Amino acid sequence: MLTYEDCIGLSDLDKDEVAEIAAHERLPYMTALEKGAALLQQPWGDAAIRQMVWDNLCQASGKSDDSRSHSLAVVYRMTCERHPNPCDRRRSPVRPTHPLWHS
Repeated sequence: MLTYEDCIGLSDLDKDEVAEIAAHERLPYMTALEKGAALLQQPWGDAAIRQMVWDNLCQASGKSDDSRSHSLAVVYRMTCERHPNPCDRRRSPVRPTHPLWHS
């Protein structure tokens, strides 16, 4: 039987990143781990995970939660170092778009 720590080790995610995905998406930790691992299989997955952590950081800063903001800044910096892929899913050539939105 696999433990949570085993799954973390197989996912290329850190426990803090999984916690922030869970907080952002309002998911249980195991489901957030699955979502994060699935995102990393996409070309834009790194950017999506960085964006989730950034959103949490902005929300904590807006609430003047200094201790959480500081810890999230550390997690964001670590996430940027671990997942540096600059791909933007909004500009991905494989992203389906509405025919009227083509320029």
